[in-house]
Amino acid sequence: MEKLTLNNIGDPKSRSERKRVGRGAGSGVGKTAGRGHKGQKARSGGSVRPGFEGGQMPLQMRLPKFGFTSRVSRVSESINVKNLAGVKKISIENLKKLGLIKKSTLKVKIFGEGKLAEKPTDENIRISKGVKVG
Repeated sequence: MEKLTLNNIGDPKSRSERKRVGRGAGSGVGKTAGRGHKGQKARSGGSVRPGFEGGQMPLQMRLPKFGFTSRVSRVSESINVKNLAGVKKISIENLKKLGLIKKSTLKVKIFGEGKLAEKPTDENIRISKGVKVG
């Protein structure tokens, strides 16, 4: 017999067949098929969404909210200077054409340690201290 390890252990329940409910009184789960009598959960399609608490204010709405998403980050991106190797003209339009930034981007910052061939032509492109120009 093979030695039991975590790699070859199996779930014993996975071999049993699915129980067919509602197939007569002798089956054990006939008539109401384990759903009880009437009510929302007895109906087909009758279930409540996750987190619903029967009209009580749900937990996720009672807890305090936290966090912050900056609106500036939606229109600005940063690019590593390594990704700009071989790029002749550095402008926002050119970076969009090359697929290095999204179409909605308005401001760019170039970071990392390396060299740029020439200074960016656009005033909306900033450069970190580690990037050398020229």
